[in-house]
Amino acid sequence: MTNPKALSISRLPLAGVAILWTAAYAAGLHYFFALDWQTAGIDSFFFNLLTLIALVFLNGIISYLPRSAIFQIVLGVALVFAFSSQWIAQQAVRQLIPDTTYHDFVNQSMPVRWAIGFILLLASGVAFVFYTRWREIAEAQARDSDTRLLAREAELYKLQLQLQPHFLFNSLNSINALILIKPDQAREMVQQLSDFLRLTISRADEPWISLSQELAYLQTYLAIEKVRFGHRLEINVQVEDSIKDFTIPTLVLQPLLENAIKFGLYGTTGKITIQLIAESKDSTVLIKITNPFDADMQPSARSGFGLTGLQRRLYLLYARNDLMQTTQGNDTFTVNLIIPPRS
Repeated sequence: MTNPKALSISRLPLAGVAILWTAAYAAGLHYFFALDWQTAGIDSFFFNLLTLIALVFLNGIISYLPRSAIFQIVLGVALVFAFSSQWIAQQAVRQLIPDTTYHDFVNQSMPVRWAIGFILLLASGVAFVFYTRWREIAEAQARDSDTRLLAREAELYKLQLQLQPHFLFNSLNSINALILIKPDQAREMVQQLSDFLRLTISRADEPWISLSQELAYLQTYLAIEKVRFGHRLEINVQVEDSIKDFTIPTLVLQPLLENAIKFGLYGTTGKITIQLIAESKDSTVLIKITNPFDADMQPSARSGFGLTGLQRRLYLLYARNDLMQTTQGNDTFTVNLIIPPRS
């Protein structure tokens, strides 16, 4: 199998450079050493052709050289290739041009030709080593970036899936409690739960939706919660019309309201009101959810997942840890959520 690294030299603009260099080399022989154009052309063609062949071979084998002491190896190989290519070129031009005066000129100029060939080969070899190393680093960084992206997407998907069974378990427990005492409400809740899960499944591959879609989705969720808590639960939603088409992450509001309902109703028997306000500020959307809060009557800390999971999702989506803030007053608990525009 052909090594793609070995072929990369062919993608460089060597043809044009080689022609220009050969022409300049011939012109130098003609003007500075008084060789006729034919002799200068033959001389330039053979010496530079062999140098070019040596250069291609050198760059071709660099990909197979061991990484340890690679620069010393390139130095040695360039020296051998320079000597070999110039010696073969010397023998070729001596056969094609029988002029003894030219032969003497070639013999005298060989040290300079070897030096020029060696410098060209060494410079090309070192440049190709650095180019190969740079490409390997770039490919490794690209793979690392792809791996991080896949890992982030997998974690986001896992977090999104975690929200569904979390709510599902709570709903099934409520249905179980209603079956014997309120079978009609239990049947109604089963139907609403079915509608909610159908919407959830249909949007499983949609990480982003509009705010209006999320609000519609939220109404299905709240209908289930109202069956659970009846007249005790009141939700006041205020959303500016100008931001209803704003793109937000899927299921970003449902865990916040679930958290507000759980902590607002826990330990109480009376009616409570949970408020959701969404408004625009500059290019972002600000969402504020407030619920009653009694510090002495709260469930254990281990029972909640919504806020922690949502905080992690927001960081993975926006690379920011300041998008969700919570504040606790004497009798209220507030979550302030900032949704930046989708990048």
